Amino acid sequence: MISRRVALAAAGLSFAGALAPGLARAAGRAPAPLPAFPLSIAVAEEAAGTPVRDDAWIDAQIAEAVRLFEPAGVGLRKVGSRALAPRFSRLETRADRDALAAAIEARRINVMVVASLRDVDDPRRFRMGVHWRHWATPERRCVIVAANARPTVLAHELGHFFGLGHSGVDDNVMSYTRTGAPVSFDPAQIEKIRSTARGYAASKAFEPA
Repeated sequence: MISRRVALAAAGLSFAGALAPGLARAAGRAPAPLPAFPLSIAVAEEAAGTPVRDDAWIDAQIAEAVRLFEPAGVGLRKVGSRALAPRFSRLETRADRDALAAAIEARRINVMVVASLRDVDDPRRFRMGVHWRHWATPERRCVIVAANARPTVLAHELGHFFGLGHSGVDDNVMSYTRTGAPVSFDPAQIEKIRSTARGYAASKAFEPA
């Protein structure tokens, strides 16, 4: 009888352990953080040598992304900043975007800040940001953010980097629609971000920040 009670107690402990991550999420606690992912920032310069955006604007974009990714336990940290030649200031075509591949640093999430970013599918429009893959070598990719981007654009494009598609829900980070309400990822998106981050960490695709 004693051995049966011991076995039942052990099974109960095992079951509770299996439930622990789910209980932590249900209680609203963020999961244990992964190592921060490195953001390498490249800022295009105008012909006069002036960057299209200053450090304060870039740091504000990063801070908002850090805040929005925090519930997933995914950290982001700027590890370097460099200049891009004036020819990258205004990206008009697919070829312009692909040319950025030469400036991509290995094992980092590359964020390219430019003055303007034309929509290559509808040249009448301009975009605030894009997650871009080089056509010939799609493993070479970067996030491009235009100088007119609203505060959540970097977070939106990093959402694509971590496997998310667009959302039709107002004020979701992955939506284009804002009403003035707080912006956030939904629980399913948070789980997807964390799952993708775990995969990146396991593959050692990125240097720890």
